[in-house]
Amino acid sequence: MESLQHHVDQLFQKYRGSKQIEELKWEVLSNLEAKVADLVADGLSLGEAVKKAKANLPSIDSIVGERRKVYMLPLLQELLQLGLLYGLIAWIVTMPLRIWGLGIFLNYGLFAICILIGIVYLVLLRFNRPASSRQLTSMNVQFAFLLRKTGWMLWALYIVGALVFTTALYFGSNLWFSTPVNLTGPYQFANIAVAYSLPLLTILIPLWLQAIPRLILKYDAGEGDLHAK
Repeated sequence: MESLQHHVDQLFQKYRGSKQIEELKWEVLSNLEAKVADLVADGLSLGEAVKKAKANLPSIDSIVGERRKVYMLPLLQELLQLGLLYGLIAWIVTMPLRIWGLGIFLNYGLFAICILIGIVYLVLLRFNRPASSRQLTSMNVQFAFLLRKTGWMLWALYIVGALVFTTALYFGSNLWFSTPVNLTGPYQFANIAVAYSLPLLTILIPLWLQAIPRLILKYDAGEGDLHAK
């Protein structure tokens, strides 16, 4: 929505265009658009929804500031929902690997993690009373952005390290002695393919961390009445 984009640009006009500020602008705009969509779905006209969403937006000074008051219980519930979704995706993807030794351990381990997350989520649902869902907790939004950035950096380093290790494990002697690679059959090829592709599943971890700044903005005390349903 161009009007929301212009509104957010105006709000951030006095702040320098650092990468973190640009990311924060994108998060604010994304939450504002989601809020408008929710209000329209509740029966408001588009104009009324835009007006109300803008009115409920907290001050940009508080957004740019380090600490924010957020509704912690709904934030944790949505974060757990996202973690459960990613866990189930990883569990389903690794199901074919149960014919492979380490794949059995990995698949059942992911299943156990999903059950644990589900139990914690159900426990939090039991506390989903009006008084509990309105409790505020101070969170550091700058730290959330740093955590997200660090998560992606560590994941990139892990992937590079895993690729190097796997290559050295399976093809180290071939590369050292300049001999051709010889795969003896489909089973060996499958083992190598799994060894290369399995670390890529860990991308779900930085994707999970990616959501934290967005959820802090979503459940900010200034806009909690709309979202904490």
